[in-house]
Amino acid sequence: MPTQFDFAQSFTGSPLTVFAMLSQEDFILAKCSATGSLSAEASVAQVPIDGGETVTLISTRVLPADLPGPARSLVGDTITVTETQIWTPPAPDGSRTATITVDFSAPMTFSGTLHLSPGDQATTTITTRGKFTASVPFIGGKIEKVAAEQTQRYLVAEERVGNEWLAD
Repeated sequence: MPTQFDFAQSFTGSPLTVFAMLSQEDFILAKCSATGSLSAEASVAQVPIDGGETVTLISTRVLPADLPGPARSLVGDTITVTETQIWTPPAPDGSRTATITVDFSAPMTFSGTLHLSPGDQATTTITTRGKFTASVPFIGGKIEKVAAEQTQRYLVAEERVGNEWLAD
């Protein structure tokens, strides 16, 4: 059974300002670096549609494989993570939604949604919801749990880096 994931981040700034930051390749690379990536690549693509444009953010990063022993034997010392976010055009209040998929160089995936919305007092909230699915008999649930814990740490670091970026 997949492991459910639900996490909220808070950024100082309007939804338009926060999304402008999120969609900069330099920011994507900065957050990858700050979260322990050994190497990273980023790309941003905008596709016009009726009433706006979708924005696709892709990052690929190589991380140390901080996994339990049996899982580490499956992936080696590093793991490659490719994250794809496809964002809708903004609503009048600046809110947006995205589908997110994360592919790991291991028998696991993450799929879900992101919701960027105005918060209280000039803040923006990004809520990540989805599920981790590891297709490894007997230890899949344990791998999913570790991935969820590491993703939460990653999102906390991303929030810190983002708020520092916005403060500059």
